This record gives sequence, C-alpha cells and structure tokens, in this order.
Amino acid sequence: MKRNILYILLLFVLCSCEKQLDIVPKGKVTLGTVSELEYLLNQEYMINSIPPENASILAGESLGAFDMVSSVLSQTNTVKYAIMAFDESVDRAILTTTDDRYSSIYAYINDMNVVISKMADAQGDENLKPQLISEARVMRAYMHWLLACYYAKQYDASTAADEGGIAYNTSTSVTETKQKLTLQQTYDMILDDVSDEVISNLPDKSAAAAIRGDKAWGYAVRAVVLMQMKRYAEALPYAQKAIELHPQIFDHSGIVEEKKWVQDQQSENNFIWMGNGSRVSPTMEMLSLESNSIFEADDYVIKYCTVGWSADYGESFSGISGVRMFMDWTTQANVWGLTTEQLYYVAAECLIRTGKIQDGLDLVNKIRTYRIENPQPFTASSEAEAMKLMQKAKFVEQLGTTFNYFDIKRWNTEPAYARTITHRLGSLGTYSLKPNSPLWVFPFPLNATKYNNTLTQNY
Repeated sequence: MKRNILYILLLFVLCSCEKQLDIVPKGKVTLGTVSELEYLLNQEYMINSIPPENASILAGESLGAFDMVSSVLSQTNTVKYAIMAFDESVDRAILTTTDDRYSSIYAYINDMNVVISKMADAQGDENLKPQLISEARVMRAYMHWLLACYYAKQYDASTAADEGGIAYNTSTSVTETKQKLTLQQTYDMILDDVSDEVISNLPDKSAAAAIRGDKAWGYAVRAVVLMQMKRYAEALPYAQKAIELHPQIFDHSGIVEEKKWVQDQQSENNFIWMGNGSRVSPTMEMLSLESNSIFEADDYVIKYCTVGWSADYGESFSGISGVRMFMDWTTQANVWGLTTEQLYYVAAECLIRTGKIQDGLDLVNKIRTYRIENPQPFTASSEAEAMKLMQKAKFVEQLGTTFNYFDIKRWNTEPAYARTITHRLGSLGTYSLKPNSPLWVFPFPLNATKYNNTLTQNY
C-alpha cells in the first residue's frame, strides 16, 4: 500500500511538472522541493521488458525464453541467432537499432542526476539533502556499472586505460554530447560515486525495504564493483559490512510444504529489488543441458517444486530433449539488483582468492543450508578446488538474473578459470563460445551511436 501511495504522489508531481513545460526551457524539470525530489528515489526499478536472456545464453545458463531453438537458428540475420549460435560474423551493431536495457538504465541515471543537480537549491529539510544526494550517487554508480559490464570489455588493470568504456552521464542537459570514457575512467567515476564518504551519508537502515538504499546497499555496490575489477582483497571488507548490516537469507526449505518457490520483490534478502517487465523470473527461462547438470540432487527447488524446473515444458518449448523450463509464476528473483546471498558469495570468493579457503567455503555452506536438504559441507585443499565448488553453487543461486554473465565474463580473463561455453543442441548441432570472443561485449544501439559519434563499439 505504501508503495502504491508513493507512485501516486510521484505521478502527481510529474504530471504537475508536465503542465508547466510551456513556461520552462526544453529539457528542464520543475521539481523544486526536497520532498518532491525524493519521489524519484521511491520508484520501482524495472530494466527493460524481458529477462536479460541474451546474456544468460552467452553464459551458457539458458537457451532463452519462449522461442523454439530451431526457429532461432533458422533466422540467421538476427542478434538472437548470433547469440544462440555463437556466430561472430553477424553484424550485431547494425541489427541493434534500439536496446531497451540501454535506454532504461540511462533513463534511471537521468532521474538520479535530477536529484543530485537540483537538491542544493531545493526547499525543504536541509539535513536530509546529503542523504538523498548520496542515495542518488550510489544508484548512479550502480547503473553505470551495469552498463560497463554489458557494453565494455571486462576490466583489467593493465589494459583498462586503453580500452573503451561508456559515457558516464552526470548532466541533465538534453543537448550536451556525453563523451565515451576509457574503461579506467569509467570505473574511477563509479568508485567516486560510491566512495566511503558517500556511503557514510546513507541511513543505517532503509525505511522502505527493497526500495531505498542504505549503508548496507552502499557497501554491497562498492563490493561488487571492486570484485568485478578483480580487486578481491579490497572488496572483501565491504562485502562483510554489507552482510553484517543486512544478514537476511531467503529460506528455500518452505518449498517442502508449499510445493512452490514463493518469493516476491519485498523479500528481506533484497538490498534493492530491480526486476524486468514481467515481474517474474526465472519464469519461462529454458535452462541449457549444461545448467541442468549443475544442480545438486537434493536442491529444494528441483526436488519439491511441482511446477518448477519442468522437463515437459522445457522440451516442448525449446524442442531440445532434456531442457528444463521454469513454469511457476510465484517467484520474483532480483534480476538486476543485489541480494544478501550474492554478497555472501562475493565474500566467499574474496576469502578463497586471498588464501582463506575454508572460511570462504563456510560462507557457501551457510547459503547451502537454505538451498539443499541435508547438505554435505563443501571442503577443499586448494584455491582451484574451492573455486570450482563455489562457482557451481553460485551459478545456481543466480539463475534468472544477469549476474552469471558478469561472473563468467570476469573469470574468462583469467587463465586458471577461463572456459569455453558449449551449447549441445541435439540434432541442431553443437556450438562453442571462446572466452575472448567479441560476443561477450554487447553493441551500443544505433539510436545512440547515430547522435553520439564518440560511442565507437568496444569489441
């Protein structure tokens, strides 16, 4: 109810502003009080209208959603075909006329820029201003990080200064060309927007769970950014702080009685929930055969969900024997946002990477007690062995989100953990994706590059 009231208030303010557009310069807004600007932080973040299925296909997680695989492979001049067949010869840039993911993320960034730019002169509670500016800056950092993970190469400290990044938008101007930065400059600005000083202004606890950012959210964002930069020792304390302030883990054992995986966007394990247009995920996702083989035997979802990962539906929709499709509509996975469980895995990997192997696996085991019926604890004697155990468990945890793509893209730049992704599609053939393939970088859409000549492609 509270959320609906906030939406009504936001719509009222925006509609009121729209009526005044005739008397203010084009591209300007009239949000002029602290409370009105705060409405822009009370929104539900819905990034594009479908799950990030192309990224999931690249990561070897799925075969997409809805489409018969044979039909996708028969239409060879499409982006979906290029992704499914791992065909580098297809000109994805020409075919990507628009990109809902790209445009919706930049729209949210613009909202944050409105909050930041107008807050100093806004009328209202002066003591609240630093908090709201910091909330907007952390969200701006996170949104730019999502863009960098998709539209640029994986960050590497030795090459980032020479690699292309993204346009880091800090302006509300509609006429100013936003210059594409190097990847190093992009990450420098992300880290500046989620600095210790910025995080210190966030509230200790969000008054609106899964909607508004607090210190735990700030620490979580900085942790995942530093981990994506492969700065594992630096990421660890931020992940630990996030977990300490936000320790809630979603318990899958309830599936035993309910026979359903029931989880909504207000679940306490969400730092901030960010969904897709359907609001349900991983519903309709068709898992690859490789993904099917990763589940542990006593996984609650596999063992007890009556209409969970269904082979009947998977084979029918995909046309591939052995494929599973998720067919329950009661799950709202955090497709684009962060969860407590993910930060446990961030801390676990950082511990393993810094020589504390069993400490890291102990965190993985803690999550597994809520995912596996009577689990046998993971143990390992080497980093490589521990990483393999951690990677499989984390992969299953992140099904239906964008984060398996981010992880595999990062691991693929390290010889010890790089691997070729393989799609075994029965009579349709077998397709392989190299760790250094240009397909790992998504193209900027034509409706962006047409008006900004600095947006040269990053692959």
